[in-house]
Amino acid sequence: MKKLLFALSAVLLVFSTCGERKKLINSELQNLLAYYGDSTSDTYKQRAAQFLIDNMDAHYTLQSVGIDSFRLYMDSIFRLPYRDDKFYNRAYDTAIMRYGYLMEEAQVRIPDTTTVTADYLIANIDSAFRMWRTKWNMDYGFEHFCNYVLPYRVGHEPLSNWREKYIAQQYHKVKKVNESQKNHFYVYGVYSKVNKDIHAAVYYPKGFVPDFPATQLDSVRVGTCRTFTDLNIARFRSIGVPVAKDFVPQWGSRSMSHEWVVLLPNEELCYPFGPNEHLSDHFFGREDHTLPKVFRHMYAKQKPLLPLTSSGEPLPPLFESPTLMDVTDIYTSTTDATVRLFNIPVVKDSKYLYATVFDNRDWQIVHWGKRRGQQVTFDRLGRKVVYLPVAYTRHGESVPAGHPFLVAEDGTVQPIIADTAHRQTVRLTRKYRYTHWLKELCRRTEGGRFQVANWEDFSDSVTIATIGRVKESRFHTLSTTCDTTYRYFRYLSPKGSYGNMAEVEMYDSLGGRPIIKRMFGMRYAVGTSRLEKLFDGDVLTCYNRQFPDDGWAAVEFEEPQHISEVRFLPRNDDNFIREGEQYELYYWDGRRFASIARMEGNREGVLYVDNVPANALLLLRNHTKGKEERIFTYENGEQVWW
Repeated sequence: MKKLLFALSAVLLVFSTCGERKKLINSELQNLLAYYGDSTSDTYKQRAAQFLIDNMDAHYTLQSVGIDSFRLYMDSIFRLPYRDDKFYNRAYDTAIMRYGYLMEEAQVRIPDTTTVTADYLIANIDSAFRMWRTKWNMDYGFEHFCNYVLPYRVGHEPLSNWREKYIAQQYHKVKKVNESQKNHFYVYGVYSKVNKDIHAAVYYPKGFVPDFPATQLDSVRVGTCRTFTDLNIARFRSIGVPVAKDFVPQWGSRSMSHEWVVLLPNEELCYPFGPNEHLSDHFFGREDHTLPKVFRHMYAKQKPLLPLTSSGEPLPPLFESPTLMDVTDIYTSTTDATVRLFNIPVVKDSKYLYATVFDNRDWQIVHWGKRRGQQVTFDRLGRKVVYLPVAYTRHGESVPAGHPFLVAEDGTVQPIIADTAHRQTVRLTRKYRYTHWLKELCRRTEGGRFQVANWEDFSDSVTIATIGRVKESRFHTLSTTCDTTYRYFRYLSPKGSYGNMAEVEMYDSLGGRPIIKRMFGMRYAVGTSRLEKLFDGDVLTCYNRQFPDDGWAAVEFEEPQHISEVRFLPRNDDNFIREGEQYELYYWDGRRFASIARMEGNREGVLYVDNVPANALLLLRNHTKGKEERIFTYENGEQVWW
């Protein structure tokens, strides 16, 4: 009850002072225009002031007692002597647990039009202009400057004098360039000087995390992707380098959203980056992450979004602000997809429909389109992604408005409609995507050998099994050529593998597990990934060496053994079929995921399911544990992941 009363009182406070503040800000903005009209003949500064005023109504500070308490608590944590990353992760979890309700339920938006002063804007404008014509900032024009250098805020943080703080921090690193001959490449050198030495350990939030004040960002020890993105935006804009924040609202092939910075040295070029990265390396290592939509946070209101945001229809949080620019086609090949809609009331009542993608558990909105009769066109959708059209209700619910559809790699749009008249048997080995990295880890075991010996140095070793092609990330069983008993057994990893084996199990002729007396072998492990991890029964630990070649891990048995079978598991993500765990297969029936069958995982790690509709969108769920579960289709006898 106290939390509710506080929320109501905060809202009443804002409304009670709204009229008074509106008068104040009108006076402030008049003072701003008068200042640049009277004290200077610089028409650029006059136009810059007008640009900020014209778009100010789209911006605000997000505020509540909970948000203030969260920021104060985390600031006190960051001021402590440096601790390890786990300490800061625990601090975030504690802060979210303490203040999460008040942060989300009692928050209010304080419009910039009721708070920003003429003095604050004058200081911001003058500082930005002072840095515009430095030697590394002479390749872009005024409009570019307004969009990517001039804005006085980074997100929805409390306003602060962040420009002067970061000028003091960063300018000295590059100021000597300003005394040299003009060079078009200076901006890239400036980038290299500024984007480094950031302790960018990422916290994956378990709840809402507000924006930190821009002046506090450099003290954050561990933060979200947004935190470090905001830090670099403040750093670079303070010294006149044009940058922006781009983001994918939801990956097309996995869970979570993501944000990053783009360097925009002129009107033609765009280079994405993250903290401490080489320019444009940001998507290296993310080859499996498909982009359905990418937007850019702008200060200016964007004309394509204005009809949607002013339509009077309920808006999903993603599109409440009219300041998003669609930049998807800068990053990837796109397609305009026109899809048929269901003839249902919620669709007929909606002027705008939305495209969603799957986030491992549910469908998340990533784009919008205007309905035209019984169809809608979603423009510039990323390819190799499955989408579901939905209507958005006043209750904040997404209601399926049509069948799922695939935008294929070649740009074709293919509806995915389950054919219940035709059934098939499917072979399942996983519940989550088989990534490039997993394929590489499987490949690293190919050519690995299992050997036995009676001498500890394996001078009399006999190879009893060799790993051939490994196409699936799961347990594999090999019969051996072992014809007698031996005291020692080892796994000899192939060249270039770094070990990279998760589990090895040995079985005698009766199917029993021999008793291990001790373990030994070639060490130089990475961290805790010692050779003993090969035999610990934990599928998520592995033998991982610092060096690519000559890895081996051995055991001595209590007494000589006849090894008739070896079972091995490459380094993995534990999303394969696990023996004894409970699974359920679903298909999309047009409205929801409907159950086909429940089953228990087996030792082989392969499930066969009959009576599955052809051409269906499928989902395999593990009821025993885990969160990573992806949609897939079944094509040519294989799971195809989306």
